[in-house]
Order: sequence, then structure tokens, then C-alpha cells
Amino acid sequence: MTSSRTAPASRSRRALLRGAGVLTAAALALTACGQGEQPGADDDPAGTGGGDGSAEIRFSWWGSDERHARHQQIIDAFEAEHPDIDVVPDFIDWGGYWDKLATVTAGGDTPDVFMQEDRYIREYADRGVLADLSEMDIATQDLDATLLASGQLDDGLYGIPTGANVLSVIANPAIFEAAGVELPDDSSWTWQDYERIAQTISDNTQDGVYGTSDYTYNETGFMVYLRQHGQNLYDEDGSLGYDDELLEEWFQRSLDLQRSGAQPPASEALGLPTGQTFLATNRAAMELTWSSQLGLTSDAAGTQMAILRIPGEAQHDRAGMYFKPGMYLSVSADTPYPEAAAEFVDYFVNSTEVGEVVLSDLGLPANETVLAAISDQLTENERIAAEFIGDLQDEIVDAPPPMPVGAGEVAAIIKRLNEEVLFERLTPAEAADQFRSEVEAIIG
Repeated sequence: MTSSRTAPASRSRRALLRGAGVLTAAALALTACGQGEQPGADDDPAGTGGGDGSAEIRFSWWGSDERHARHQQIIDAFEAEHPDIDVVPDFIDWGGYWDKLATVTAGGDTPDVFMQEDRYIREYADRGVLADLSEMDIATQDLDATLLASGQLDDGLYGIPTGANVLSVIANPAIFEAAGVELPDDSSWTWQDYERIAQTISDNTQDGVYGTSDYTYNETGFMVYLRQHGQNLYDEDGSLGYDDELLEEWFQRSLDLQRSGAQPPASEALGLPTGQTFLATNRAAMELTWSSQLGLTSDAAGTQMAILRIPGEAQHDRAGMYFKPGMYLSVSADTPYPEAAAEFVDYFVNSTEVGEVVLSDLGLPANETVLAAISDQLTENERIAAEFIGDLQDEIVDAPPPMPVGAGEVAAIIKRLNEEVLFERLTPAEAADQFRSEVEAIIG
């Protein structure tokens, strides 16, 4: 397909978003079933199929057993409609995915179709691993334009988002009520309001219950904060694009909340069992987390949570929140079966049958038709989150520049330095300076 088929989704999608869907962030994996071993590859330079009349493509993703089962169902349905294409499933958990992807791509064994993530897409595109999807026969005219643009680098399209997620504040109204505090007007609240509310809640609830959990370990949260101030973590050329004073301020806010008792001490936060959060265990009133967590957190806490905009959206230069694709579908630049791979990607992102299988597992669908098809199959919390995202459509007009090569390591760096600040082994200024030095060494 040429890029002429790529067009913004209609505004009717915005109304539809208010009545449907929600998101998660996830997807992908790999094992070694080499393209070089695929039957008939040398006999079919056009990429339509092997010498025996069929194409065999490998589809790789990461995820849970439930996701694996859903993807196998999708593969079965696709093969039933395309008997000349065989799809080999290839999956692993998130923890081992990127090491394995690096290994197989270095060895020339890249999966034909595979999931990608925004921290790594430039790295693989720059290495020539990813095909330019704008040159393939994949319909994109019904996909959300803002989401689609996030997979574009330079003049090419190297990943098609499966859906979206948005960092937000999820709040526990029961704790607010117990503290005698009203939920804020999230269209206008400031960071100072956030701190004041967190402090008031901590002062008026029992020991061990806090107004907020720590949020400054969160790389995406800092990106939102920078965007609110008219800056970006990364510039278009991949270099760091912010003033160090803003990172110092970011760390200082959390340190002040900890010192005042409005958020848990670092030692207590690090002692939580894996998978637990203060919000989900009814020990914090607010947390910066993904909108897709609304239902999971409500279920874990046994109470209905609320979802709010991040503070400061109307306070500074511009709104900072943005839609983050949970994952992308990419195609190997070296696949011997480009037409078959494109057919599978087109089916995955444009088929209502796929939407009915996946539902919200890969994010709120970027495709208007698919979203409409699944709207009546979503849970109440998914609909609440979808309405929240729909309300943001007029406020979110762009996404941050693509992340540079090496960005996959940055989340761990900010998390580690944030802990150093909260344990008071580094000052916020020292941590900001060290963050710049470490990140520049990686992305330089």
C-alpha cells in the first residue's frame, strides 16, 4: 500500500470512543523458526507464496497464557480465510523477549511479523530490521491518526499500533470520603493542588494510609511533566530536550511528599510484594498509572476507582498527556513473504473478528469499525476508561518525538536514581545531573 491510503480517522470516532473500549499495554515474543528454513522461499521472489503454493510466516509476540490462546484463535481464523498462508506462532513472556529478539535478529532469523514497543522501534528501524509498512498493502485509513503517527520515523511507517493507553491518575473515592476530601476538578487542578490533597488525606486517615504513592520513578510521568512545560525528554534528533531544573523539580516534589508523610517512605514502598501497589491494597488515595489499570485496581481493592487527568494539564504551557501505543505490529524487512505478512497485519488491525477475540487485551482498538464491533462486549470499567479517553481526544493533539536508540534502558535509570533521592543518598540536583550523564552515554 502507498501512503495515500493513510488518512486521519473521522471525528465520529471521538463520539464512539465515549461509548466503548479500554486499553492495556502489552504484546509480543519470539522463538527461533528461521525464515531461511521456510519452504519455497527461494522459488518465490515476489513473496506471494512458496514453490508448493503456500507461504509460511512466523508471528511473534509476548504475553500471558490467555493472550497466547487468543492469538492462536486469531491465527486459526486467519488461516481458514487464507488457506495459502500458514502462520507459525512464536511467543514468550515479556521478561525474555528483548534479549531473544536481539539474538534472532542479529542471526538473520527475524520473525516475519512481530510485536514492537515504542522504546525500541527506532533502534530496529535504524538497523534496517523493519519493513516500511507504508509501502505494503495494509489499510490504515480507519486508524486513529495520532496513534498511527507514533509508528512513523522519518518518511517511513515501521509499526502499526494495535491500540492506545494513557497515563492518568487513578483515585480511590472511598479514601477521599473517609478523609473528608472531595475529588478534584481534574480539568483545572494543579500540581500544588495534588500535593495539598495528598497531604490532607494523609493527615485525616489512619496510619499506613497515604494521600499518594510515589510517582517520580515513572519515566512516562516525567515526559508528561516536560510536555506541560513545552519541552520533551527527547528532541526530534534523539538528543535530550529538557532543562535539568525540571528533573530536579520532579524529584524534589516526591521527596517533599515523602518527608511530610503524604506518601509512603521508600523503605516501605520497596517492601511491597511483587505485583502489589498501595492503591490496589487501599493504602493510597491516588496513583499515577495507566488507564487500563482502572478495572484491575478496582477489583483488587474491592471498591470502584475513579480516573482523572494528570494535574497541571491546564497549568502550564500546554497539555502534556498523550496516547501511548501499548505495542506495534511490525514486519521484517527481510521476510521472503512480504505480501503474506502484509495480509496478516491488515487482518489483525482491520478485522472485526480479531477485535471480538482480543477485546481490550492489546489496548483500545485504533480502528473505528473494530471499536464499534466490540463496544457492547466490554466491561463497565472498560467503558468508563473509554469515555475518559474519548474526552481527551480534543486535548491530545500529538505525541512525543520517537525515542532514540538506547531508550529501552532509560526507565530503569530514572527508577534507580529516584530511589537514591528518596533514600536521601543523592540530592534531586545530583540525581538530575547523573541522569543526564548516564542517558547521554547510552543514546549518544
